[in-house]
Formats: sequence, structure tokens, C-alpha cells
Amino acid sequence: MESSSVPFIIKEEDDEDHVMKEISLASDIAASAQSQPIADLKDSDILDGDDEDPIVRSYPIYLSSRLASNLHIFQYPVRPNTRPYTGSQGEPVLDIRIKPDSSLVHVDVPIDTTKFYDHEKGEKWGAVDRQTLGGVMNKSEGYMIGIFKDGELHLTPVKGTCQLRPSFTYVDKDVQAEKEIARSVKQDPAKPKEIRAVQMTVKSSDDSSPRHSGALAARKRAEDEEFVELHWYDKDTEEAWDLAEQLRSASREPLIPATTKEEYADLIRDRSNV
Repeated sequence: MESSSVPFIIKEEDDEDHVMKEISLASDIAASAQSQPIADLKDSDILDGDDEDPIVRSYPIYLSSRLASNLHIFQYPVRPNTRPYTGSQGEPVLDIRIKPDSSLVHVDVPIDTTKFYDHEKGEKWGAVDRQTLGGVMNKSEGYMIGIFKDGELHLTPVKGTCQLRPSFTYVDKDVQAEKEIARSVKQDPAKPKEIRAVQMTVKSSDDSSPRHSGALAARKRAEDEEFVELHWYDKDTEEAWDLAEQLRSASREPLIPATTKEEYADLIRDRSNV
């Protein structure tokens, strides 16, 4: 089996028909692992007698793992779901890059320069026609992507999620540059330098670099790491739809339950009380 070190990203679901439609993928994707079914539910397996709210239809459920190691969800907390970043909306994703070790993600999206836009500031900051959204990829806690196909529900576990918000690193760099200029202007070259006694110490080779710990160390590692450029395919591209087919399970073998119906009901009840 092959694997890929570059993440694969799938995002956004269509609320009307519950079918995953928005697909974005990175470069060098390789499918991994085989898939297996979760369950094929029957009415008789759930209800033993009459019920005031009877089941009118049941669906077989299958678990696919072909994309599980490369499947991520992008979330946009400050963006309404009625305005996705897609070509059909006139706002496609322009670029995407990631720092694999620190899990930092940057996505470039277009800016509408016809409304509420300061062209002078845009040229100053080098962000004339685009805005950067940034976030950190976090490990998924029980998320799954599901698609309905031919009367079957296919689920794929999600590896991670990332909330992308506007990033203003270009403004931070400009502010830092202005501070450096102001600091150099305040220095008076005519003022004689104060003579101070300096105590010399000898350090071993292991002490040659500054030590950082905790959040400061993590931030330093993230700053030093280089971005890796990825490829983004819009949801309506042929590549996106071809890859979406891998969300379907390739297996139709029946599942052997690991719990009884009573144990499963207890598990759900325990989780709801947390």
C-alpha cells in the first residue's frame, strides 16, 4: 500500500441532499488501506414491537478507509456557508500551503477590491488582490464524512480539522519594520558609547543556540519551518469528482457486531451524559 505525506482536504457539505460536494485536494495523494462495512441496518434489528414512530426506511452503512489518512475538514468561522470559496461563486481558492511539522495552514482567497477597499494600503502591504486565511490543523475527535450513493451511506473517518480565519502577517511585518526604523532614528550616533566591563564566559557546543520552552519553542519551530506549496482543485473539477469516488467503500462484506443492542444503547446514553 502506498501512502502520502501531503494532506488531502475535503470540506463543506450540501445541506439540501446531504451529499458531500465541496472537495479540495492536495498534491501527490495516494489511497491507502482497504475498506470495510459498518452495518446493514434492518427494521427488525432495531424494533421488536409496535412503535408510535415507526421506521419508514433503513440504509446499509459502510465504512471506507481509502482516504482516512488524508482526509481533513476546513472550517470558516467568519464566513457564511452560503458563500463558499468556489469558482462557481466567483471566489475560488488561489493558493494553499502547509507547514507539515507544525500543522500550520495558509489559504489565499480573492478580495473584492470594488467595495470598502483601500488601494493605497493594499499596495503598501503587498496584498493587492488577495487575503490570507490561517489556522492550525487539529486531530479529529469523532468526525466522519458521509455520502449517500445508490441507497447506501458510506462513511470515512476524518483525520483532522482546521478553522481558517483572516491572517494579517503582512501587517505584522510592516509594523515590525516601522518599529525597527523608529528605533534606529532614536539612536544618536554623536553620543559617545558608554564603556562597560564585560565578563566573558565559555559555553559548550551544546549551549551555542538560545533555549526556548513551551509555547515559545513551538512558535519558534513554526516560524523556522518552510511552507510546502499544495495544489487546490475546485469542487467542480474532474480531479475532485474522481477522488470523491474513493469515499465509497469497496467492500460489501457483512459486519460482525462488537456489541449487543443493549450495550450500544448504554454507550450512547453514557456519552450523552458527559
